[in-house]
Amino acid sequence: MQFKVTRLSLLISGLFIAASPLAYAAETSDVGKVTVQGDNGGQSTGLIQQEESAKARSSVNRDYMEKQSTTSNPYQMINLLPGVNSYDQDGTGLFGGNVRVRGFNSDQLGFTINGAPVNDSGSFAVYPQEYTDAENLCDIFVTQGSTDTEAPHVGASGGNIGMTMCTPEDQQRFRTEYTFGSNNLRKGYVRFDSGKLFNDRFKFFISYSKAQADKFKGTGRADKEHVDFNSKLDLGGGSFVDTGFMYNSALNNNYRSLTKAQIAQYGRNLDFGTVPPIHQPGGPGAQNDSTYGPNAGINTGNKDLYYGYNLNPFKNWLGTMNAHFQLAPQSSIDVNPYMWYGFGTGANQLQTVSEGNSGTLLGGGVRDANGDGDTKDTVFVYEGSRTRTYRPGVTLKYNQQIDNHKLMVGYWYERARHQQTGPFAPIDNNGNSADVWQNNSDAWLRNQDGSFVQYRDTLTVSTGKSAFLQDNISLLQDKLNLQLGARYSSIDRDFTNNPSQSAPGFYTLQKSYSDLLPSVGIRYQLDQVQSVFFNAAKNFKAPGNFSYFGLISGGKIVNGVYTGGTVRNPLVDKETSWNYDLGYRYASDKWTFSSSVFYVDYKNRIATSYNPDTGNRTDFNVGDSTSKGFELESGYSLSKNLSLYGSLSYIKSKMKSDMPFAANFALPTGGKEFPDTPNWLSGMSLQYAQDSWYLFGQAKYTGKRYTTLVNDDSLGGYTVFNAGAGYTFPSSTWLKKPTVRFNLNNIFDKQYLNLSSGSGSQFTTNAVAIGSNAPASAPSFYVSAPRTFSVTLVADF
Repeated sequence: MQFKVTRLSLLISGLFIAASPLAYAAETSDVGKVTVQGDNGGQSTGLIQQEESAKARSSVNRDYMEKQSTTSNPYQMINLLPGVNSYDQDGTGLFGGNVRVRGFNSDQLGFTINGAPVNDSGSFAVYPQEYTDAENLCDIFVTQGSTDTEAPHVGASGGNIGMTMCTPEDQQRFRTEYTFGSNNLRKGYVRFDSGKLFNDRFKFFISYSKAQADKFKGTGRADKEHVDFNSKLDLGGGSFVDTGFMYNSALNNNYRSLTKAQIAQYGRNLDFGTVPPIHQPGGPGAQNDSTYGPNAGINTGNKDLYYGYNLNPFKNWLGTMNAHFQLAPQSSIDVNPYMWYGFGTGANQLQTVSEGNSGTLLGGGVRDANGDGDTKDTVFVYEGSRTRTYRPGVTLKYNQQIDNHKLMVGYWYERARHQQTGPFAPIDNNGNSADVWQNNSDAWLRNQDGSFVQYRDTLTVSTGKSAFLQDNISLLQDKLNLQLGARYSSIDRDFTNNPSQSAPGFYTLQKSYSDLLPSVGIRYQLDQVQSVFFNAAKNFKAPGNFSYFGLISGGKIVNGVYTGGTVRNPLVDKETSWNYDLGYRYASDKWTFSSSVFYVDYKNRIATSYNPDTGNRTDFNVGDSTSKGFELESGYSLSKNLSLYGSLSYIKSKMKSDMPFAANFALPTGGKEFPDTPNWLSGMSLQYAQDSWYLFGQAKYTGKRYTTLVNDDSLGGYTVFNAGAGYTFPSSTWLKKPTVRFNLNNIFDKQYLNLSSGSGSQFTTNAVAIGSNAPASAPSFYVSAPRTFSVTLVADF
């Protein structure tokens, strides 16, 4: 018998789950308020919690995360939540992926770990595989549409996602864990918990892990080492200091994205080639590695691109502190400093440089790169997008309870130093680079005047600030809660461009963006189990610093130095959004239910388009848009052991105007929907837990979505099924709670595609030519990972 699940069946199931608590509420309105604890009684899958916030909010907790594969990244953990459209590139989570919430991309969402922001300080991009070990996370929440008043963000127009590390255990513990699975997946993990020390006032944990996996197609793999530390110091009287530290080092080969035409011609498993580039033998005359016979096709965009120079080496660490000082029973201060450091490179590192020795070339031209005694050659080299970031910051909050008012006033400040360069390093005939990490300046190529050869050389100093105030007012014996908030957020960009191949002249630029962001939230408790809420909030996102790249034009190079030229002023401004939510919640000992209808009014959307003031294509504010829809999620305890979760989302987006594309020509985007924003999303999870074992199955339906701005290409809907099981054996005198867990992803080996596109400024405009003004440009996709499994063995000592 063929097993097929359609969109209709999943939607009906989701609607049934979502609607059931309404009927249940009508029958049990006299039930007292209960707290669902998600214990082994099966009352919760860990996918839904009782929320009291006056805004749309969903989360997953430790109960859910500990049953997933240990290499899963945060995007995978929140995939079933309403409004969330996410994907990972390979099933393990080690290679990253992307997420959109209500159509907002990850670089339009604010991401925090223990309250510290982790979006890229320049572009606001997010790299989920680089932050934490899943074993040490206890909560991931999604605030759909509205950022929190005290949120440390200047790049979040679409809400925020927060991750919280677990606190250390009260009892001393040593945990070991080993995971293996498909595609040579291996992960070892150890963690030590100190237990309570120093009169029960201090405790900490430290963990180390090493993970690796081969790509499921092509050659290459992911390697990751990670360290987490967390501690809690009880100062007495309600005061405490929590500290956290996360270190990550990874070296991944990239997956190749493909167009539909490439898939049709070469198949889904087309990836980068395995033949390394070699140098044309030197000698008299001009050699050109890119046209040398054995290198044919290596760097020309066809199937033979070399995998060894599509790498993502990156190291980062984050230190956080949450210090809470209880000044009096009704007043307290929170001091939350943090420090982020990141360093690495990426993209396609196989490039060419042309040697030269002329005053009309920048720096006098590139020195002899292949050592053949002349400067006439075009030589293969290793070059990537090198980035180093130092990002310290702090949030200060003062809290005061006055009668029925709970006041919060505070200030956030950070200063990020974001250096982006592109040095070139030589490679040998075996495909080895002299500097894979691009951190050894002795190996870099130089110009005739001794300067480094750089594709780019920029420094962005970003100073972010927010002053915020919020008042939570309790009325009608706490049946009515009114939350009034406002923050004034700003970012000052101080940008320096040093001469490079992409921008040969020196220039500096200072830009500032700011806005007053009010919010209002109302929650009314209808009875002990039912409540309604309304929320309205304004958000904003500053343009990314890449808007300032390559602004110089004209001029010429004389004696190796660029002179003259004009520096264009980037006219792109911040984008803003007003988010409105109206919702209903129900919470009892068996049912937990949340629903909301929403409307998003989105202003000054940033996208790459034709700028009539500069006559070229740059980041530009291309107009307004709207999104509206609803989100439902529900968890039901069918019995003591059996729990069911369902989510259902619908969104309809609309761009209001055509987008300038060329002189006297605009793309017909007016009335079109956002790309990669499915109208329908649905998720389900069924879990059975009894005594020492559990079993679960889950499914996620992703509906049809467009892949271009003019909506002339699309992807069909698809459903992916996952499952897992676990068993805990009896403890012995020296081994505590030995456990085995099994996870199976994409059970039915479903084949589907995910759009390879980051922010809204990077969408493909049109897949079909629109006259001579807009030639066809095919969008590219990542192919889905096949069926994969993992087995995890865990034990405490």
